[in-house]
Amino acid sequence: MPAQRPRAAFEPLSPDLDLTELVNSTPNFEEVARIHCDMIDENGLEIFEKLVLLHVVRGGKPLVVEGFNHRLDNSIFSEKWLRNHYSSRTECARNLTTKTDLPLTIGHYLKNMPLLASQWNAYNYKDPDRQRIYLKDIDCPPQWREQLKRIIPPGLFYLNQFQETFDGPGAKRSTPSNRNRNSSGIARPGDLMSCLPPSMRAENLMCYIGHEGTYTPAHQEMCASLGQNIMVEASDGSTEYGKETKPGSSIWFMTESKDRRVVSEYWMSTLGHDIDIEDHFAQINAWKAAPFKTYVVEQRPGDFILVPPLAAHQVWNRGTRTMKVAWNRTTPETLEKALTEALPHARMVCRDEQYKNKAIVFYSLEHYSAILRKADTVDSGDSILRQIVKDFEHLFSLFTDIILSESFSDQLPEEDVEYIAFDSNITCSYCRGNIFNRFLTCPSCVGPTNTGEEDTYDICMECYAMGRSCACIAKLRWVEQFPWDELQAKYETWRLQIIDINSQARDTYVSLPAQRSRLEKRTLAEVCQLELRRRPWVDISKPTVQSERLEELESDSERPNSARKRRKTRRVDAFQQTRNCHICRYAEPRWKLASCSGCRTNYCYGSLFRAFNIKPQETMEAIEWKCPKCRKICSCAACRRDPTMTPFEPTCTLLGHDTRKIADPRSVESLVDFRQSNLRWLKKAGDDEVKRLKKHQKEADEKRNQSMVEHSIQLEEVPPVTEYAPDYDDIPVDPALERLDGSFMSVPDLPGQ
Repeated sequence: MPAQRPRAAFEPLSPDLDLTELVNSTPNFEEVARIHCDMIDENGLEIFEKLVLLHVVRGGKPLVVEGFNHRLDNSIFSEKWLRNHYSSRTECARNLTTKTDLPLTIGHYLKNMPLLASQWNAYNYKDPDRQRIYLKDIDCPPQWREQLKRIIPPGLFYLNQFQETFDGPGAKRSTPSNRNRNSSGIARPGDLMSCLPPSMRAENLMCYIGHEGTYTPAHQEMCASLGQNIMVEASDGSTEYGKETKPGSSIWFMTESKDRRVVSEYWMSTLGHDIDIEDHFAQINAWKAAPFKTYVVEQRPGDFILVPPLAAHQVWNRGTRTMKVAWNRTTPETLEKALTEALPHARMVCRDEQYKNKAIVFYSLEHYSAILRKADTVDSGDSILRQIVKDFEHLFSLFTDIILSESFSDQLPEEDVEYIAFDSNITCSYCRGNIFNRFLTCPSCVGPTNTGEEDTYDICMECYAMGRSCACIAKLRWVEQFPWDELQAKYETWRLQIIDINSQARDTYVSLPAQRSRLEKRTLAEVCQLELRRRPWVDISKPTVQSERLEELESDSERPNSARKRRKTRRVDAFQQTRNCHICRYAEPRWKLASCSGCRTNYCYGSLFRAFNIKPQETMEAIEWKCPKCRKICSCAACRRDPTMTPFEPTCTLLGHDTRKIADPRSVESLVDFRQSNLRWLKKAGDDEVKRLKKHQKEADEKRNQSMVEHSIQLEEVPPVTEYAPDYDDIPVDPALERLDGSFMSVPDLPGQ
């Protein structure tokens, strides 16, 4: 493996941190905007939901709605109630110190929280060996869920599909026009996950119970969804069970959605971490030095935090105890971000796709279609129905992209396609992403996975285009989970429904064959069809042949510190014919090279990926591919001497990912070794981090401004977001802590004193 950049170390926050002084003294720190939940009573739910749509979803900024502590039932949302009702339930707590799971009962954890919290002081908070036990991602008690359902605005609550009776802010002004319901009783779903059949939904209503020193590393909400997090209870500094407590709260560091690219680049290039892996809690100094704005908030009981899609954030718990309930929501806006940004990034690091985004698009369209059929006619003055129509069109556009990507070539019909009825449970053996319809399976590779279970080897089309597959490489078989005629019929039904509502959309939403003819590139399925014919088959039943062939497959032009030896080529068949890569000059089989349609210059996919940020699929889907040399951006040594050439400068840092520990053990990467970084190319280009970050920042600002214009909202009724100043047993945790008598709180003698 090549030498990576230095990785920023973990540095905890001091228990004595003065957050107000920190924000006031740091230019790029800003407090999160706050509103009181009483404002919802004053302005109504419709205005509040417009505010959330404008400020959080499309504006991409975090928001805090405070004051829910006065509406929470303290007899249920309390440590005492949880201990009385769930004391014996065993959960897996996370030992953040050792990065391992620790099974313990809720009662035992609650009992030991004062000890766990009191071990930290201003002198030992950096001790790397002390325990940080976080009870996170546990199922929310049903009683808590029902209570929250009654006070959280319905459009923001978990699995919301229609308007329900509630007693929370805005309920007093709940009239047909401002409770997200029109005169026909039709409502817009708040969470599209609810459109999935119950067996397909992801359970993400979770509780988080933590003490001083526990934390959640910097991350983005899964699949670009919207995050909702409310602190329902915390220690208040009083004496409990004869032990003193410290007031509980949580410190959040958050960014804006628009800054996601610059945040990701900063994490990689400066901190040496990949934010998609979610393993690094950034130091305060790292946030201070960041080239983007950081929003800071101290969450206390009753604070309801709304997290924008793809906005990076990390959380630090303070005091003896904090209790939070969190969930995620999926909307048409977040689905688009998931399909175009979040899932491609997750695929690179093999992160589970738990939300089944393509299936959500499909089932949401069915739900919206039924709503619009029920409405009969769409009144232009009905804002709710207008928004439903907009959502329907948005979802249909996403579905159009999905079905087009799965369309076979007209010149390469597939006669033998296996059918397996869709149940949402088939995932890619490599990236672990959920597969909606078509994929490839290997008839030879049926065996144990890394879980020890017998399973087929299934690969999604996106991974296969990247060169990922089982060791057989080729002779994989096509499988689909929906009859293609059924998907085409659904497409046509929804298309005609949109045209019936809006006749002006006739030219936009055309038939599927017409959409295919508009494409100026190959579809993803067509790419896979061609690559199946282009790539060689490895007979895994012959170990010797397999070993030799895999050695060739795993070669990559940027192997570090390795002498390049010209391999003897035996031109036995087309698969073994080689050409030299224009960049690295390494001889590669022709199927591992992209050939320019104009000058016929060859580039290996590894060089294209690291030196030019070009993924294999981008070249494969181009009908006429123009190489970097013809585009006058080639950065090889020879082309740099050409005065007409403007060498390409990598736009982002690629640290490389070793996915072998995560992917199915039968897997290989035959085109690009994604473990290799692009640091050599960054160095050659000057490695100007500041320039790259500024460029990402400028692009983000321009894109956000354009989006706000395209999705303009009537603002005259939306209240301003202003600051609001509130009044304000069975398994041991650590045997050493059980024996402490309080003397450990004494201040140790410091060197030199």
